[in-house]
Amino acid sequence: MNGELPDCMSCGLCCRKPVGPPAPYPEDLERWAAEGTPEIGHRLGGCREAVCPFLVIGPGFRCVIYLTRPLVCRHFAAGGSACLELRLKSFGDVRELGTSWNPET
Repeated sequence: MNGELPDCMSCGLCCRKPVGPPAPYPEDLERWAAEGTPEIGHRLGGCREAVCPFLVIGPGFRCVIYLTRPLVCRHFAAGGSACLELRLKSFGDVRELGTSWNPET
């Protein structure tokens, strides 16, 4: 990858299976309550889907609650070991990652 950070908008794996929706921490729930958006915690806590309900797919991938995303999402480092492991398992070679893959996989 030549030292470059992965392009998260061409991937979205950390928000989809096998990771799936994050389980919010108590700190997240407190923050969302203080922000007046407790429904974020309710949607994440009750989600049984393989994709985070706040991930928008197409074109690319983006988080609609990025500025107030859960702590687990904040700590998932783009280009970190978990990121690269997910990409390697899904795409085979992280250096060849592009936008030509199927987001349903």
